[in-house]
Amino acid sequence: LPTSQESVLFPNKITTEQQSVVLMKKLLAISVSCITYLRGLFPESSYGTRYLDDLCLKILREDKSCLGSLQIVKW
Repeated sequence: LPTSQESVLFPNKITTEQQSVVLMKKLLAISVSCITYLRGLFPESSYGTRYLDDLCLKILREDKSCLGSLQIVKW
């Protein structure tokens, strides 16, 4: 059974186009964040930590001291 946080991030059922768009944006944000974090493109301060069950995700956030991460988040 999914945890409540998991069901917020990834709903069990997508019934509308809007829900589909939101899910795709979340998946894209997670993917870009993971790639940039693993490649060490931005400082640690540019990432927030989110947990999905036992999985620790580093999510890119707006960091005014790092213009590159700020630009990617705006995109």
